[in-house]
Amino acid sequence: MQLPETLASWCIWLFFLLYGLAVFIPALNSDLFKKIIGVLALGVFVFSILGL
Repeated sequence: MQLPETLASWCIWLFFLLYGLAVFIPALNSDLFKKIIGVLALGVFVFSILGL
C-alpha cells in the first residue's frame, strides 16, 4: 500500500477516515470535527484545481 503523493489525495484519505470513524465514535460528531471534515472536502477541490 502506498501513501498519497498529493495534498488533494491526503485530504481525500483524511476526509473518508474521519467521516467513517464518526459513525463509530460519537465524539467525532461534534461541531469541530464536522468543520474539519468540511475543510478537508474543500481542500480536495482547491488542491485538485491547483494541481497539488
